[in-house]
Amino acid sequence: MRCWRYIGIMLWALGTVVCAQNKMVDSLRHWLDTHPALDSARVVTLHRLSYRLSEIDQAAAWRYANEANQLAKQLNNQVNLGQSFINYAILESLEGNYAKGQEYYLKALRLFEQSGWERGQAICLNNIAENYKSMNQLPKALEYTFKALELNQKQEKPEKRGMAVNHEQIGDLYRRMGRYEESLKYLQKGLVLAKDADQNYQILPQILLGIGRNYNHRREFSTALDYLNQAIERSQIHGEKLLQIQCYQEIAQTYRLQQNFEEAKQYLEKAFETAQEFGSLVETAKLNKELADLEELQGNYRDALTYFQKYKVLNDSIEQKKNVVRAELVELKYNAFEKDKENQRLKQIKAAQEAELHQKTALIVALALIVVLLMGFIGFAFYQNRLKQIRDAQKVQAETIRQMQLSDKIRTQIARDLHDDLGATLSGVAMLSQAAKRQVRETDSQLRELLDLISVNSQRTVATIRDIIWTTRPMNDSLESMLNKMKIFASEMLDPKGIKYEFCVANDLEEYKLPSNQQYNFYLIFKEAINNVAKYAQARHVWVQVFKENDRLHLRIKDDGVGFDKEAVRGSGNGLFNMEKRVEELDGNLLVRSVIDEGTVIALTLPLAA
Repeated sequence: MRCWRYIGIMLWALGTVVCAQNKMVDSLRHWLDTHPALDSARVVTLHRLSYRLSEIDQAAAWRYANEANQLAKQLNNQVNLGQSFINYAILESLEGNYAKGQEYYLKALRLFEQSGWERGQAICLNNIAENYKSMNQLPKALEYTFKALELNQKQEKPEKRGMAVNHEQIGDLYRRMGRYEESLKYLQKGLVLAKDADQNYQILPQILLGIGRNYNHRREFSTALDYLNQAIERSQIHGEKLLQIQCYQEIAQTYRLQQNFEEAKQYLEKAFETAQEFGSLVETAKLNKELADLEELQGNYRDALTYFQKYKVLNDSIEQKKNVVRAELVELKYNAFEKDKENQRLKQIKAAQEAELHQKTALIVALALIVVLLMGFIGFAFYQNRLKQIRDAQKVQAETIRQMQLSDKIRTQIARDLHDDLGATLSGVAMLSQAAKRQVRETDSQLRELLDLISVNSQRTVATIRDIIWTTRPMNDSLESMLNKMKIFASEMLDPKGIKYEFCVANDLEEYKLPSNQQYNFYLIFKEAINNVAKYAQARHVWVQVFKENDRLHLRIKDDGVGFDKEAVRGSGNGLFNMEKRVEELDGNLLVRSVIDEGTVIALTLPLAA
């Protein structure tokens, strides 16, 4: 009965969400209704409306993008046509078709270059960078963003909003790369530009949010909260609901990092209310999942189960809606592209027929020029052959890019499937076992012990799956990302025990990427070693060193604890055996040296990737 009640609540929420509309979207639609003229201003409005709807209603976004494209062709306006290609690029990228998105961005860029519109060129370069960021190619994204910034700065009257957007993008990329000082420098510059810019209702709160995230990563929470609250205030002025949701989520994360779960929940609930007002089912579902995770973290399994059930109902509804939208998109894309291709084909046939007629006439009239024509034919054949070679090379390059994207997409899909299906199911098992335990009589001690065992094993498995998910995601391939995760784990295990720890990492390893066969085992060996220190070593200090020497990667973990007898513990557990087995699989070496009352040193060496 309870499950049906949840479904009823969710169906009511869906009806409410469908009625909710973004203020800016309503304003743009009203403008179209009151200005029926087929002119350039209408193309620009259609372009803006398609962009606004791209995240919340892709089918409607495609319809407006198609209308903008057809009208731009009718007006023969190069700038408007380029703007319509940007819409197509954004929508393709949102579907994960990054190669197709890049193709449209490059078409738009060429049109803007031909028309001499430098601001449009800068927008294209910035969007190309955004695409590379989505593919986790951060250095490439940084390169294109700096190109966009250079173009904006070169203009006679530098466009401050465009430069602010570039600075925000650069700051976000440096933050993702763990270069927080450089990130903050560009974000602060962007903030100054945004405050002086026209139409800054999106970029100003976006930069304030970016600065707040930066300070959260630096664990400077009071400063982070100050900027995040400013971001909320600015986004509320113009009704930027999606930005408000992101700000509330980041504030909740701030309090969660400080173990203040009550405040974290309050801000997640604010984000939830705003998501419903905004009309985003995806954000509403995500927030139910975040609330479930927060309640589970506090041991409130009944509330966690309630939020999790709401998330499942919403997520199922979203999947059904996606299937409907996908079917509609097939028709929309056909109308936009296939019919256009047919028209182009007919034009080509007509042009070919006219060319053939002219050629026959020319042959009859000018037989004396047959040698010249023959030479021209040879030159044309050579040109076609050269063109074919270029196209073949382009196809090979495109296939290489596609294979790389497919690999990243498969890894991301595996991580998502593990998280959404297996991880969610095991979390549900843990919560259900806790709920069942509360309903078992005190006298049923054996059954209670069995339920405890189910809960503990489920939670351990969930933790293991989370580690696997983390290492599977392409964005976490770098050693720098791995070290950040190692530091977080060390903090979680050692801080409660009052054990001080130090990390020393060689500078020349900052850009090193762990091969997929090393990544997970490297982390598990470190995790096992730190876990043993926290449980058994009775240490006061732990020193962790990561460096390279003689073309090998070295991990050295030293503590000043009580030490142990290797032979005495070898048969008592699987920890040391598992570490040795993992090192053997990685073609590495493991040295464990422990002296009673002096401490333990674990030294791992692995071959460096080429």
